[in-house]
Amino acid sequence: KYIPDQIAALAANQVKAEGYAFFFYLAHLVGWSARSMLLAGRMEMALLACGTLAIVYGSARSLGESRARAALILLILLSFSNFIERIFETRGDPLSVFFAAGALLVAIRGRDRGWRVFAAGVLSGLAFLSTQKAVYFNLALGVALVGDAALERRFVEGIARGAWLVLGWLVPIAVYCVALGGGDPLVVGHNLFFGPVGVASPRIAAEYGGLRSFVEQTLVRNALLYLFCFAGMVIALLRLPRLDGARRVALIFSVIVTALVFAHNQPWPYVFIMALPFMALWALWPLDALAGNPLYLRTAWAVLALAVAVSFVKNVTYLRIDNSDQLALVDRAEALLGPRDVYFDGVGMLPNRPEPSTIWLDRHAILLTLKEGVNSDAYRVFATAPPKLIIWNYRLDNILPVILPLVRDSYVKVAPNIRMAGVELRPGRPAIFDVPVAGTYALYDLRGNRLPGRPLHLRRGKVRLTLRTAPQEVLVLLLPQGAYTGRLAPGPDDKDLFVGVYS
Repeated sequence: KYIPDQIAALAANQVKAEGYAFFFYLAHLVGWSARSMLLAGRMEMALLACGTLAIVYGSARSLGESRARAALILLILLSFSNFIERIFETRGDPLSVFFAAGALLVAIRGRDRGWRVFAAGVLSGLAFLSTQKAVYFNLALGVALVGDAALERRFVEGIARGAWLVLGWLVPIAVYCVALGGGDPLVVGHNLFFGPVGVASPRIAAEYGGLRSFVEQTLVRNALLYLFCFAGMVIALLRLPRLDGARRVALIFSVIVTALVFAHNQPWPYVFIMALPFMALWALWPLDALAGNPLYLRTAWAVLALAVAVSFVKNVTYLRIDNSDQLALVDRAEALLGPRDVYFDGVGMLPNRPEPSTIWLDRHAILLTLKEGVNSDAYRVFATAPPKLIIWNYRLDNILPVILPLVRDSYVKVAPNIRMAGVELRPGRPAIFDVPVAGTYALYDLRGNRLPGRPLHLRRGKVRLTLRTAPQEVLVLLLPQGAYTGRLAPGPDDKDLFVGVYS
């Protein structure tokens, strides 16, 4: 959503890593409308997912798998509901997984060469800049490289590997802090390293409530697939002393990442994609262990084939590139706004329109808003820099007790999910309009057609209005002067579009 100077401002003021924003800025450059930018971002993610799959395939080949078995590993990975649903999401996590997978591939192919370990560190650092949850990858790769050397009693080499890895990891971190911090890179560095501590605290996790249910959800939905992966890692661990160096590094990395991901105190469904590509590398090991018993082996193959087939039948609908109803809402909202008009939704749905604040109304922000009331960021948005348009969603419903006095008499519903600065008028009935945005207002019918009448030039503040005459006894909207013909008519977005996101 953000242009580079906005990314820099966010890095200096937010607790999240903002490196992923540069990746999605490409969609901003390619697109020419809100819809095209969103679709360009999705295409970016699709290509990135393909890149991740290619890296996983390369890793499987580097671990001694044949082409057919490496391709089967990809098929198993794509069968996980979490992977097929979340690897294409426009988030920082898939980008981080891409860099982490690349780091592991470089490490297992060149663990004995300092410059390759350094390169793995650089990729690991880029993963961290995509999302700080990548500290799991960073830790796992360090332990894997050093642990592999320690198991062979090459302690000096283990220390050297760790040093090269950390040095490579620091390079992108330093560039990020200097590039976005300007004259004060330490502020960016402080946010990067210490900001997530508060976000990941048990107190914050408790505010979301019930997130551990997503662990149960993924285990139930993908039980057979997890069985093969977990069993494969256990079998490999039992053979750890006899494994070659590449497999040892990959196994230690996979086990640590998997353990940390499933122990994460905020296990949203998209978090599991951090572990799945690495777990899948071991999914065929149980079949190898059953090679001496043809009956058990055939049964295992049948079970695996059934699990893959059932998963694809249930989950292939997630391959849709177009969520038409939600994109229709984006089209409608964009059409109602000029290039410089400000909107608000708390989640940043329009990448080409400005917002009065970068507040992200997640559960923590909602509870904080309810606690702080008139001192909250959300209240200040509507009190000091009110938007022309609000894309209404359940997040705003949750903070309605705080913002209701500022929106009740200032905004009118022009579509089920959109409210605009304006007021409803009926002939002969006085109405109070608390003008949120100063400007010229005019009369429109419910389909957006301009009605006869002199435009009103209104300043911010409360005014008492009475519509003296109208074509008939109908509802009339007083809206900021603009071209709305056909844009308020019922459309495919006339429904609740924000339910069941993780169900």
